[in-house]
Amino acid sequence: MAKHPFLIIKSSQRVFRKIILIFFFLILLPTNSFSFDNLDKSRNLFLKGEYENAIKEASKYDSAEAKILKSRILSIYTHFYLKDTEAEEKFLKSYNIAKAAIKMDPDNDNAYVEAAHALGRYGQKIGIMAAITKGIADRVKRYLDKALLINSNNILANLSKGIWHAEIINQAGKTVASAVYGAKVNKAINHFKIVINHKNSNEIGVLYELAYGYSLLNEDLYLEESKNLIKKLLNNSPLSDMDKIYIKKAQQLLKLLP
Repeated sequence: MAKHPFLIIKSSQRVFRKIILIFFFLILLPTNSFSFDNLDKSRNLFLKGEYENAIKEASKYDSAEAKILKSRILSIYTHFYLKDTEAEEKFLKSYNIAKAAIKMDPDNDNAYVEAAHALGRYGQKIGIMAAITKGIADRVKRYLDKALLINSNNILANLSKGIWHAEIINQAGKTVASAVYGAKVNKAINHFKIVINHKNSNEIGVLYELAYGYSLLNEDLYLEESKNLIKKLLNNSPLSDMDKIYIKKAQQLLKLLP
């Protein structure tokens, strides 16, 4: 399969570019992902783009599910709308909220996903070398692995782990990626297949991140799959503020593909 070197996307063009920081996506999973109907108001505020109000609403409830939701929304809002020191502080706050959820419910796979998400975003802000020195990369991976150990079908954990493999391969090449990091194409594809077969695989955010992940593998077969996923995404109507953002990102990614 032919490769396309220009698709090893330059830093100025990359939307998300850190090898170790794999949480390139976050959608809000459907309501049935959480057991408490009293969190519906928070979810609906999130979907409308009222992030701060959604966070306040989730804060009213002292449950693992509420903390997971609060951490998720805070990390999303911070990533797309806040900057610099304020963003770093908010990511750490989100991480601590997720850790509190883990403490309350240590068998909840989504709690570990959110801890990894918030910590990864924090590492992205402070810089890759600082993140490595502080052991953030390893901690993110451990949280993901724990989530998958609890629930091997977790869509967020599988997508993130697949992109983790693909990102390292894209940056380091297959040989180094495999020998040094254990990142392999077949492992990335296996995680992506789990995502594709998941009941929530048609979410706009999921389709975008799958397309992004396949594009990183930079071979004809996978680039074609990336384009097909983007076309499928663009046929969907946005249901949230985040969907609108992802549609714009998908249009940008499609322009980069051969």
